[in-house]
Amino acid sequence: MTLTTEPRWEAPEAVDPPTTQGLSNAYRRLREATGIRTAGWFTLLGGALSLVVGLVFGWLEFTVVGVLAIVTLAISLLFTVGKPRLEVWIQLTGRSVVVGERASGLLHVRNASTRRHWGSRLDLPIGPASASFSLPALLPGATTADEFRLPTGRRGLIVVGPARSVQGDPFSLTGRETHWTGELELYVHPRTVPLPGRQTGFVHDLEGHASPHLSSSDMNFHALRPYVAGDDRRHVHWRSTARTGRLMVRQFEESRMSRVAVSLDTGRTAYLDEEEFELGVCIAASVALQALYAESPLALLTSRETLVSVTPTRTLDELSVVEQTSRGGIADLVHSTIQRAPASSIVILVTGSSTTLTDVRRACSRFDVDARVIGIRVATHEELRVRTAGNITAVQVGRLEDLARAMRKAME
Repeated sequence: MTLTTEPRWEAPEAVDPPTTQGLSNAYRRLREATGIRTAGWFTLLGGALSLVVGLVFGWLEFTVVGVLAIVTLAISLLFTVGKPRLEVWIQLTGRSVVVGERASGLLHVRNASTRRHWGSRLDLPIGPASASFSLPALLPGATTADEFRLPTGRRGLIVVGPARSVQGDPFSLTGRETHWTGELELYVHPRTVPLPGRQTGFVHDLEGHASPHLSSSDMNFHALRPYVAGDDRRHVHWRSTARTGRLMVRQFEESRMSRVAVSLDTGRTAYLDEEEFELGVCIAASVALQALYAESPLALLTSRETLVSVTPTRTLDELSVVEQTSRGGIADLVHSTIQRAPASSIVILVTGSSTTLTDVRRACSRFDVDARVIGIRVATHEELRVRTAGNITAVQVGRLEDLARAMRKAME
């Protein structure tokens, strides 16, 4: 999938971002109208003062400095005259990548004017950084494209754009900015690994488990009953119908799917370092994806919020922007999970190495005995350990590649 911003050439109002937080609206309008930046105003003020002092006291040096400052500012204003007419659009190869994968984009520029474009500079914000592109001279209707790389070394959300051109002098005394495009977003997803599915019992009741409630259409046969208006004719039991002389239909026990809750501890004190936290995010993402692929109802939680997990892509998008918080810890995570996902039949908790396996088992014991609870302690470069007691399994995972084996042992 390719993401592209709409090309535009009609320049909006040229706006130069304010250099201080408390600039008044009048000052902003003045800057927009004149194109003079803060350095330019200081140059104008200093030149005017020098010129006055030189003329009043007859000091030639001050007079020369004042004249040169004012003339320099006047020449700088010539660089802001006119507006280019360009069509600019950004093209990304996709909307998401996995950490470490290559991601790139193209910046397209077309000269929409009937006159030659003599070249300029375009700045393109890419996340917290910015890339500058030198536009060559373009004939009317000519197009150029420049490729750029996106940093995907860590999980997160990269905002690309808006592309803007800067008209100004080399001394930055004057300048006007024109925004040509909107913004595009690239999600850098955490790494995930495939986990054992229905064949190995990762979700032990994928086909549903019987409940006391009766249903007219399900998988677990319960009994036969007389046909009533509205029943599906596919469930008519013809042998019993022939024997009794009246239509008989099958009645079923209602099956219910596993409700899975995946809770990620985002407390800063729960993890030794950022690498350990990133491993925890990858583990939570892998477990959440497996639950979604198994079509089980999923509640994806962190220490402070409930994430949207309607599709695998949206789930990874949400986990891409999860950050560590001051609030956290396994006890707080268990409490918030019980409060926000009380009907869960399978609960997977992910926390850091600051919590021992004993603390994990003790905290998980607060869940109802009918819930299957797996507490995962993330400890980078430590060996895999799995301990099960009743409905609670405490797991220690040191590498993402060990997660599939750990979950297989946990669900045995």
